[in-house]
Amino acid sequence: MKKIKHRPTAPAPQRQQGAILVFCLIFLAVLTMMGVSGMESTTLEERMSANMVDHERAFNAAETALQAAEAWLVTQDVLPITSTDGSTTVWVEDSMDPAAGDGMYWWDHANMTAAWWTTNGDAPAAVPIVATQPRYLIEEFKTVDSGESISQGSGEQPISRTFHRITARGWGINNNTSSTVQATFVQRYN
Repeated sequence: MKKIKHRPTAPAPQRQQGAILVFCLIFLAVLTMMGVSGMESTTLEERMSANMVDHERAFNAAETALQAAEAWLVTQDVLPITSTDGSTTVWVEDSMDPAAGDGMYWWDHANMTAAWWTTNGDAPAAVPIVATQPRYLIEEFKTVDSGESISQGSGEQPISRTFHRITARGWGINNNTSSTVQATFVQRYN
């Protein structure tokens, strides 16, 4: 008789539950959402930083125009003639206000666009990498004769000082990014 060797029988295949597979799929979905969220956050931060750089460029352009206006006023020996159309470089105060009495300053009106500034404002030397060159407007604000005086001969002679309001607007790389700055400049004229 032959001896029959008994092989150990393999355990009966058990039905898989798939718990690990479900866990891995959920884990991968969470990782994917975190990656997408991180990319969106990075994209948003990149846009914010680009907007900040563009705003800084517009502000610096407006400052350049403001300094150019001040430099022009310093070179004037006599009080500049004012005009209501800007043809003399110095405007009569608030002469460009489109809706006087509405409680808004003229530079805050919506129709004071880049095209308006290009037509009515004076430009300094070219500013690189901006959509529209910066512009400035000078308004004669007020002349004051009281306050300071000097003695000449037998009496005091008041020296008048003229106040000018300088409004400058600059644009960034994007024409929708603008910055407006203002300064009051005091000058004595002969």
